[in-house]
Amino acid sequence: MIGQDHALAALHDDLEALRAAVDSENHAEAERIAAEHDRRLREFIHACDAQSAANGLRCLLAMQQSLIADMLKLRDIAATHLRAGRQSVRAASAYNQTESLA
Repeated sequence: MIGQDHALAALHDDLEALRAAVDSENHAEAERIAAEHDRRLREFIHACDAQSAANGLRCLLAMQQSLIADMLKLRDIAATHLRAGRQSVRAASAYNQTESLA
Protein backbone atom coordinates (compact mmCIF):
# COMPACT_ATOMS: atom_id res chain seq x y z
CA MET A 1 0.00 0.00 0.00
CA ILE A 2 2.84 2.42 0.81
CA GLY A 3 4.31 1.68 -2.62
CA GLN A 4 0.96 2.46 -4.22
CA ASP A 5 0.66 5.68 -2.22
CA HIS A 6 4.14 6.73 -3.33
CA ALA A 7 3.36 5.87 -6.97
CA LEU A 8 0.09 7.83 -6.83
CA ALA A 9 1.87 10.81 -5.26
CA ALA A 10 4.41 10.72 -8.10
CA LEU A 11 1.59 10.60 -10.66
CA HIS A 12 -0.09 13.59 -9.00
CA ASP A 13 3.24 15.44 -8.99
CA ASP A 14 3.61 14.68 -12.71
CA LEU A 15 0.26 16.31 -13.45
CA GLU A 16 1.08 19.36 -11.35
CA ALA A 17 4.41 19.71 -13.15
CA LEU A 18 2.66 19.25 -16.50
CA ARG A 19 0.17 21.99 -15.64
CA ALA A 20 3.07 24.31 -14.69
CA ALA A 21 4.87 23.53 -17.96
CA VAL A 22 1.71 24.17 -19.98
CA ASP A 23 1.01 27.41 -18.10
CA SER A 24 4.55 28.63 -18.76
CA GLU A 25 4.32 27.50 -22.41
CA ASN A 26 7.35 25.25 -21.98
CA HIS A 27 6.24 22.76 -24.63
CA ALA A 28 9.38 20.63 -24.63
CA GLU A 29 9.17 20.18 -20.87
CA ALA A 30 5.43 19.44 -21.11
CA GLU A 31 6.13 16.75 -23.69
CA ARG A 32 8.84 15.19 -21.52
CA ILE A 33 6.62 15.23 -18.43
CA ALA A 34 3.66 13.74 -20.33
CA ALA A 35 5.82 10.87 -21.62
CA GLU A 36 7.22 10.18 -18.14
CA HIS A 37 3.73 10.37 -16.64
CA ASP A 38 2.43 7.88 -19.20
CA ARG A 39 5.25 5.47 -18.36
CA ARG A 40 4.63 5.77 -14.61
CA LEU A 41 0.89 5.37 -15.04
CA ARG A 42 1.30 2.21 -17.10
CA GLU A 43 3.71 0.80 -14.51
CA PHE A 44 1.27 1.62 -11.70
CA ILE A 45 -1.65 -0.06 -13.43
CA HIS A 46 0.46 -3.10 -14.30
CA ALA A 47 1.68 -3.45 -10.71
CA CYS A 48 -1.76 -3.13 -9.05
CA ASP A 49 -4.78 -5.33 -9.13
CA ALA A 50 -7.77 -3.84 -10.94
CA GLN A 51 -9.66 -2.72 -7.83
CA SER A 52 -6.66 -1.06 -6.21
CA ALA A 53 -5.80 0.71 -9.45
CA ALA A 54 -9.37 1.92 -9.89
CA ASN A 55 -9.58 3.31 -6.36
CA GLY A 56 -6.24 5.07 -6.61
CA LEU A 57 -6.84 6.53 -10.03
CA ARG A 58 -10.17 8.30 -9.47
CA CYS A 59 -8.64 11.53 -8.16
CA LEU A 60 -5.86 11.31 -10.72
CA LEU A 61 -8.43 11.02 -13.51
CA ALA A 62 -10.21 14.14 -12.28
CA MET A 63 -6.90 16.03 -12.34
CA GLN A 64 -6.17 14.79 -15.85
CA GLN A 65 -9.62 15.79 -17.10
CA SER A 66 -9.21 19.28 -15.64
CA LEU A 67 -5.78 19.64 -17.22
CA ILE A 68 -7.04 18.41 -20.59
CA ALA A 69 -9.96 20.86 -20.46
CA ASP A 70 -7.53 23.71 -19.76
CA MET A 71 -5.25 22.58 -22.59
CA LEU A 72 -8.22 22.49 -24.97
CA LYS A 73 -9.11 26.06 -23.96
CA LEU A 74 -5.52 27.15 -24.63
CA ARG A 75 -5.61 25.41 -28.01
CA ASP A 76 -8.84 27.22 -28.90
CA ILE A 77 -7.38 30.58 -27.83
CA ALA A 78 -4.27 29.94 -29.94
CA ALA A 79 -6.44 28.99 -32.93
CA THR A 80 -8.44 32.21 -32.53
CA HIS A 81 -5.20 34.23 -32.50
CA LEU A 82 -3.95 32.43 -35.60
CA ARG A 83 -7.20 33.07 -37.46
CA ALA A 84 -7.12 36.74 -36.45
CA GLY A 85 -3.52 37.00 -37.61
CA ARG A 86 -4.32 35.47 -40.99
CA GLN A 87 -7.34 37.75 -41.37
CA SER A 88 -5.21 40.78 -40.52
CA VAL A 89 -2.60 39.80 -43.11
CA ARG A 90 -5.30 39.33 -45.77
CA ALA A 91 -6.83 42.72 -44.91
CA ALA A 92 -3.45 44.47 -45.10
CA SER A 93 -2.72 42.79 -48.41
CA ALA A 94 -6.09 43.82 -49.83
CA TYR A 95 -5.53 47.38 -48.61
CA ASN A 96 -2.09 47.48 -50.27
CA GLN A 97 -3.52 46.16 -53.54
CA THR A 98 -6.31 48.74 -53.47
CA GLU A 99 -3.83 51.52 -52.70
CA SER A 100 -1.57 50.49 -55.58
CA LEU A 101 -4.51 50.62 -58.00
CA ALA A 102 -5.32 54.21 -57.06
